[in-house]
Amino acid sequence: MLPTLSVPEFKTKLPSTNKNIKYRPFLVKEEKILLIALEDGEKETIIGAVKDLLKNCILTKGIDVDKLSTFDVEWLFMQIRSKSVGEQIEMILSHNSDNECKAKTKYVFDIEDLSITGSVSDGKIELGDSIGIKLTYPTYSDEKMMERTASNLFAMVKDNVEYIYDSENVYDEFTTEELDEWLDHLNKDQFEKILAFFTDGPSLSHLMEWDCEECKQKDYALVEGLKDFFMLV
Repeated sequence: MLPTLSVPEFKTKLPSTNKNIKYRPFLVKEEKILLIALEDGEKETIIGAVKDLLKNCILTKGIDVDKLSTFDVEWLFMQIRSKSVGEQIEMILSHNSDNECKAKTKYVFDIEDLSITGSVSDGKIELGDSIGIKLTYPTYSDEKMMERTASNLFAMVKDNVEYIYDSENVYDEFTTEELDEWLDHLNKDQFEKILAFFTDGPSLSHLMEWDCEECKQKDYALVEGLKDFFMLV
């Protein structure tokens, strides 16, 4: 039997709960999965590859990757990437299509500088008359995360209702029809409070700013979402 090489362990905090998570770098067997997904380029394939990687590399017991929020998944993926490939990411950036300058600029940023923007909420939304709703953050197990259309956003709200409450009771058992009717009777301001939980919630992003050496213009590009960060592997 061939000798087994030791693999280092690292720690990070889960953004949604601040819980310590132990993980290891990805190995060649996981890198193969990532490369196949990178060649495919489809969001569904990328999400599947990242979830498989996290399931293999997270060492803390009891972590269900399918139930992690989207920003937890993005954060853990980039932490594992930093310990597997390197903490710095080097990119070659071009101007957007509105700029006639075709020069390319080298840009380097450190994964350690990434942070979660937006505050993590307990998910409780007060709607008035001592009535409120408790929401959970969406996960990448939800197919509606593939495309943020208006209909998908409405469906996402329904899928992430944990319970509804008033001053006396918590209502955590209801049919889809009952929930539909309850949501339909909210006014515009109340429903916008609920939507804001999803649209303004925490996210992992990085604003890249650079000065073109050719035309001397400043330009910007935003990296956000799992697919963008995946392409940095």
